[in-house]
Amino acid sequence: MTIVAFVTGYLIGSIPTALWLGGRWGVDLRDGGSGNPGAANARRLGGFRLAVLVLTVEVVKGVTAVAAGSAIGDEAGAVGAGLGAIAGNVHNVWLGFRGGKGLGISAGVLLGIWSVMLPIAALVLVFTSALTRSTGRGTLVGLGVLVIGAVVWGQRGGPEAWGVDDPRLLLLTAIGISLILVRKHWHDARHPVRSPVPR
Repeated sequence: MTIVAFVTGYLIGSIPTALWLGGRWGVDLRDGGSGNPGAANARRLGGFRLAVLVLTVEVVKGVTAVAAGSAIGDEAGAVGAGLGAIAGNVHNVWLGFRGGKGLGISAGVLLGIWSVMLPIAALVLVFTSALTRSTGRGTLVGLGVLVIGAVVWGQRGGPEAWGVDDPRLLLLTAIGISLILVRKHWHDARHPVRSPVPR
């Protein structure tokens, strides 16, 4: 059932909503700016309102994938579908396995799976991105904090008001998100884009 959940999440994550929304604004996110169909490029090409809309929809997609996965296979299904959604966003089958940077949908997945950790990882990402003037570097640091947090959480435990309780699944989530995102953001870290806005 976890495989079914992963595929379901992948299909949800691969829906090219950013491109559709950009088209409604009269901009092609792949044909300007960084060429990335994400919130940062939406801000460059379409303004703040389009960026917020793109980011909000990506977060909703992440939460939706987790909810669908949970219905299919409980906590393991939620994690499988969440990782599938991020993979579908970053390696989009409808766009030749090219896609966004996965931050918006990752936020939605964390919101559904490990809500307590989301604001911590987000604050680290934003602060480090602003400090280094590189979203790629900020993301790498944020991913490191996510994995370390999962290890510490598993050793010491902690209250989880909403999401997955099994610390092994939280660690799997952290490692899975990192493996999916690290390649794209490693490139950004080496060739900084001068914008602290998550993409």
